[in-house]
Amino acid sequence: MTILQTNELLDLAHEICDYTICGEGNVSMRQGENSFLIKASGTSLHTLSEEDLTLCTIHGVQTEPLHKKPSIETSFHAWIMKTFPEVNFIAHTHPPHTTKILCSNQLYQFANHRWFPDQIVRNGTKSCVVPYAPPGKPILKLVEKHLSAFVDHEGFFPKLILLQNHGIITASASKKDCAAATLMCEKSADIFVGAKLLGGVKFLTRQEVADVDTCPNENYRRKMYQ
Repeated sequence: MTILQTNELLDLAHEICDYTICGEGNVSMRQGENSFLIKASGTSLHTLSEEDLTLCTIHGVQTEPLHKKPSIETSFHAWIMKTFPEVNFIAHTHPPHTTKILCSNQLYQFANHRWFPDQIVRNGTKSCVVPYAPPGKPILKLVEKHLSAFVDHEGFFPKLILLQNHGIITASASKKDCAAATLMCEKSADIFVGAKLLGGVKFLTRQEVADVDTCPNENYRRKMYQ
């Protein structure tokens, strides 16, 4: 398996860094079959450099014990990398508009519906919801449970994972797709909140969503990010 270049992970961090405030959030990138690089704990996506990355195995074990400590959320990055070998990049952020919804009773509407075509192309037809749990092992257990159930039920890996009262996870084979999913989620959330203020969101029907999802032109646009 090809070893991806470190600058690709740094580029991802810098593309999505506007969706963090106090250095929160993390990114990771696969390195071969059994390891990955991840942002170190206490570092910022805004200023992330090669010195701020640490190497871990897909079992979540740091391979450079004298280096900076990996993120407290390394465990769910490791599990996703181990369980879904097609994933090369993972981004976890706390976008402001999206987090408003994650902290509200509108979360499942946001996850289960779609309201414009670009959202379907970049974030898929439906999102996975993970109930709230503290960082570390508690959130790992719920990510394992709910992501596995989603894939089993829906038959596909979600482009967007919503962590209740917390943030989002995007995971993809490519850096470009991972970043685009993050940016589109926040755009969708902004539109969702705005439409609510204007009297309510007009959701697309299931057939309309399916038509966009299977449209050859939209599939061509989707492939441009793979």
